[in-house]
Amino acid sequence: MLFSSLTFIVFFAVVLGLDYTVKSWRVQKSILLIASYIFYAAWNPPFVILLWLSTLIDWYVAKA
Repeated sequence: MLFSSLTFIVFFAVVLGLDYTVKSWRVQKSILLIASYIFYAAWNPPFVILLWLSTLIDWYVAKA
C-alpha cells in the first residue's frame, strides 16, 4: 500500500474517523494498533507474525 495510492487515503480516512469518534484512550490505542497491523499486512503478510511476536515480547518486558 503506497502512501500516494487511493487505497491508503481511504484506509487512512477510515482509521482517522474511527479514532476521532471514540473517546476512550484505551480503545483509541487498540484501533491504532490494529490499523498498523493491517497496514503492515498489506505490504508483506509474513512480517505481521514477527510484528505480533515483537509486540508481545515488548509488552511483557515492559510489565516486568
